[in-house]
Amino acid sequence: MVTLSGRDAFRSELTAVAGRDGRVVCLETLSRSKDHPFEAAHPDRFFSVPNAGSVLTQMVTGLGAAGFRPFVVVTPGAVKGRAVAPRSLWRDCLQAGATVVMPPEQFPEGYDEVRGLYGIPLAVPCGEEETRAVVRQAVRTGRPHCLVLGEGAGVDLSWESSEPSMAAARLISVGEAGTRLALAARAVAPGLGHAHLVYLDDVRLSAAAAELGAWTGKSVVVAAPRLLGPVVRALRARLPVDSVRGVPAAVGAGAGAEVAEVLAAAAG
Repeated sequence: MVTLSGRDAFRSELTAVAGRDGRVVCLETLSRSKDHPFEAAHPDRFFSVPNAGSVLTQMVTGLGAAGFRPFVVVTPGAVKGRAVAPRSLWRDCLQAGATVVMPPEQFPEGYDEVRGLYGIPLAVPCGEEETRAVVRQAVRTGRPHCLVLGEGAGVDLSWESSEPSMAAARLISVGEAGTRLALAARAVAPGLGHAHLVYLDDVRLSAAAAELGAWTGKSVVVAAPRLLGPVVRALRARLPVDSVRGVPAAVGAGAGAEVAEVLAAAAG
C-alpha cells in the first residue's frame, strides 16, 4: 500500500500538532507555496526563507529564546548565493535548538555532522505512520531532531510479518527506497528475515546493534545509495564485519534486477 511521501506526511502532522501546541513554528528555505498546509492553517507561525544563510540560524535562535519550537526544512539548491554550506546550516540550526529536515541526497554529509552532535536523534522514517510518529516524538520531547525525509511515495509496513526465527539471512531496511526493495525481495523469498531501522544516530544505532548482535547469520543492509555507505560502516563497527553486506536501492526500487541482487547477497 502506497502512503504519503515523507515530506508530505511531515507537513501534515506538523500542521496538526501545531494546532494543539502554539509553540511549534515551521521555517522552509523553499519559496512560498500556495498549498502548504502549515502556512494555510498557521500563517503567523510559518516563515519562508528562500535566501537562507546566517539569517536562518539567527531566526531559529531568536524563536527558541522566545519559547518556540522551530522546525526547519532546508532544501539543496534553495540556499542561493550562500557563504555557508548546507551541512553547516543544518548543524548550526540543530545546535540552536531546531529540528531539521534534510533530504536523503545529502545524507552522508549531514550524517557526519549529526553524529558529532551527541544526543540528537537522527531518524529516517519510512511511510506515513512512521513519519508522523517521529514528528510527534520530536514535539513531545522538545529536543532537536534530525529527520531524513524523501519526496517519493512512502511504504506501508503495517502488514509486514515478524522475522522468521530460522531465517538463513536477514535484510536490514533503511529509508523508503531500501524498505520497498527489501519487501519486494521478501515477496519472492519469504523465508528471509527482516529488521527495519528508523533511528540511525550513534546512541540508538548502538542499542539496535545490541539486539541485532544476537543474530548469528548474514545481514544485508538495503538502502538508497546515499544512505547505504554510512549505515553499513556504522553496523560493521558494531557487528562482525564479514556478517554485514550492503545492496543499494534506487528511488524506484523493486525491479527484478535489484531484487535478484538482494537475493544473491543474502545467499552468497
